[in-house]
Amino acid sequence: MPRKIASSSEFEFKSFRDCNGDHPSQTLIFHNGSFSWWIKVKVAWSLPEFIRKLGYLKRRSMIREFIKAIEFAELALLEDIVTLINLTLAEQSNTPIPIRNVPSNDQTEANHYLSIAHQVFFEIEEDPRRTIYPILDQAQDLPTFEASHLQDEEDIAATVSTVYFKQKQHAYKKVDRPIYEPGDTEHILNEITALAQFRGHSNIAQLIGLVISDNPYKTRLATISSPVITGFLLEYYPGGSLEQVFAETQDKDDSLLRRWALQIGRALQTLHIKRRTHLDIKPSNIVFDANQNAILIDISGTGGYGWEWLAPEMQQTIAQNAVTNPASTAFDKRVATDCWAYGKLLSTMATRLNTGGLEC
Repeated sequence: MPRKIASSSEFEFKSFRDCNGDHPSQTLIFHNGSFSWWIKVKVAWSLPEFIRKLGYLKRRSMIREFIKAIEFAELALLEDIVTLINLTLAEQSNTPIPIRNVPSNDQTEANHYLSIAHQVFFEIEEDPRRTIYPILDQAQDLPTFEASHLQDEEDIAATVSTVYFKQKQHAYKKVDRPIYEPGDTEHILNEITALAQFRGHSNIAQLIGLVISDNPYKTRLATISSPVITGFLLEYYPGGSLEQVFAETQDKDDSLLRRWALQIGRALQTLHIKRRTHLDIKPSNIVFDANQNAILIDISGTGGYGWEWLAPEMQQTIAQNAVTNPASTAFDKRVATDCWAYGKLLSTMATRLNTGGLEC
């Protein structure tokens, strides 16, 4: 239930986004003693041109200064979730956003938002685009790792980082990501299901376990809640990706290329036997372990796809109906797309790596 809060406050700013300088939004955590609220403040009106032309850091600083002036004690913030505060502009507002006096970091320059605060109207709702962390299903019977026990996190891709647990390095694929879409959580769960199905199979990324934590949006620290999944741990493959191999200038031994071709083919065959498809076969989704064995990753079959790696027939299907998702097409069409992409991958390997061909 919403509750009004005390005026003592501390701000922990998270992501700031806007669209070419317009319609900014700022996510933050508002701390008050032992309570914390996740909030997204979103500006719904079009800003003046002189604001849009300011530099990114200046635009961000201006809205953060404005947010610090909001009297959150007067707002009924939502607990254990992200509160979306939509700000709109009106000539006369019966419920203007409550503002308190906060010293500016730059007294010499007026803040546009503060200057029109008396015209800013607000509405509060749950943020429909918040990152959704699935509740841990105890029936999954997979090893779990507390997120707080992972160490030395280092990003290696938009959704993947390397971490250490008990001095062993792993890859950590997270639910949260810089550009989160509401369907991403479902894709993560699909990938966990697929990875669990293929544990112990060669040449397919190996799931170590699930990463869990308390609900990141928990308002009261003392509240006991069901753990949520923040991501999962995979074996870390230190040999880089096939995409990186393509970028290198040195040739590769034909026997190594033949081995990779067979390993990738066997991994695909394993998926297809279990009536699963990949639908995103491409160089960046082939990585190598310490012994230079090829490993197929991103096997959910429901995530994104690269247009140039879809079979012409699948491209035609999507062109005829733009809302068609490759994952929703018939199994034989999906298998055909995987096989076509595999053939294109082999052809690319033969030409990019300057070999005499991949004869078996």
